[in-house]
Amino acid sequence: MVSVVFMVAGMSSRFGGKPKQMAKVGPNNETLIEYSVNQALTQSFNKLIFITNHKTEHLFHSIFGNNYKNIPVLYIQQKYDTNIRNKPWGTTDAICSMIGYINESFIMLNGDDIYGTSTFEKGFHIMINQKNNVIGGLPVVNTIANNNVVNRGIIYVENDSVVGLKEMLKISKNTHPELMNELANVNFIGLDYKSLLMINNILLKFKEKHKNDPNIECLLPDVLNDLILEKKINMDYFEITENIIGLTHPEDETVVKKILC
Repeated sequence: MVSVVFMVAGMSSRFGGKPKQMAKVGPNNETLIEYSVNQALTQSFNKLIFITNHKTEHLFHSIFGNNYKNIPVLYIQQKYDTNIRNKPWGTTDAICSMIGYINESFIMLNGDDIYGTSTFEKGFHIMINQKNNVIGGLPVVNTIANNNVVNRGIIYVENDSVVGLKEMLKISKNTHPELMNELANVNFIGLDYKSLLMINNILLKFKEKHKNDPNIECLLPDVLNDLILEKKINMDYFEITENIIGLTHPEDETVVKKILC
């Protein structure tokens, strides 16, 4: 069994505070999140999961309820102590919030990106048939619009197997031309439950070590890299061949709608 997990706990600060996933960009006036979920459910996922926050969870529940297209829907809030921290502990913490709610493999992805139907097909096929962890990626240059400055996890691959990952901060086409043909992690990652438990052990130690830092995050590519180098997990790689469509700023809404319609 494999579930599909949408990361929707962010507050969309660069989008004016309005959740990007609720932008109506589809040809039938679907929200971005509906469009992406419908792509995902072309595959036989056994559960639909949203990692949410307490302020916006109701928006997703109003669309998907507790059952969507005969698939059970689960909402899990990523929580943190606002008296101690300025923001959550990051994507590693978000996926670990599922512990206690699931015991199956899953594919996680950004809730404000549209990955394409073939991406779900490829990722799901590997998880079901090869029963291995998996990550989808594409050249860094194809993930950066104009000369935007971004953070990217670089994927190092040998014979379709991941041999390492490294988080690169504040890169752009001008400042880091040597990275443009490397493979980028775009947060389309499939993991089995055993791997999730190992990730959680690393997270707990990270939180204890950095308990007095209100801003630090536990970066998932770094955690996966450690587990791969220690040969505790294996991970297959596949290339995403469709253009990933996402929203960052309010003006992107019109652009995305034109692409999809």
